Amino acid sequence: MYKMPFDMKQYKKQYRQLPNVKKSNTIYKWKHRGLIGDYEKIYNRYINTTHCDLCNILLNKKYMEHNHYTGEFRNIVCQTCNTNKSDRKKQTNNTSGYKNIYYHNTRKDWVYKKTFKGKCICKYSKNKIDILCIKFAGIILFNY
Repeated sequence: MYKMPFDMKQYKKQYRQLPNVKKSNTIYKWKHRGLIGDYEKIYNRYINTTHCDLCNILLNKKYMEHNHYTGEFRNIVCQTCNTNKSDRKKQTNNTSGYKNIYYHNTRKDWVYKKTFKGKCICKYSKNKIDILCIKFAGIILFNY
């Protein structure tokens, strides 16, 4: 068996820490999660921010506070300020009448999304009844 002259895991780890790679991965995640705005300006602000924009405490972990309906970026905040925003408390896209089940307009799918033992379970189906079966099977089998 051919042995690599260097450790590939170590190489990938170092590669991911390069400034340009780190930047492109971060921006990719923001786009994937629906954040909208001038990504260059937002990234520069994200890198240079050390204190919460709302309560001014020193940040251990940075959160991208944004409008959950439009995706528009607003502030870089602490966890407390991020969870206290009013638009996070109400999810109006739940058209199913069941908790954690909603219709995703862009995908044209029904979605079941639940956090269980620290892992996010996300299932998609064209049929609402299939999603309900998945939800209730989880309740019966795993008590979640």
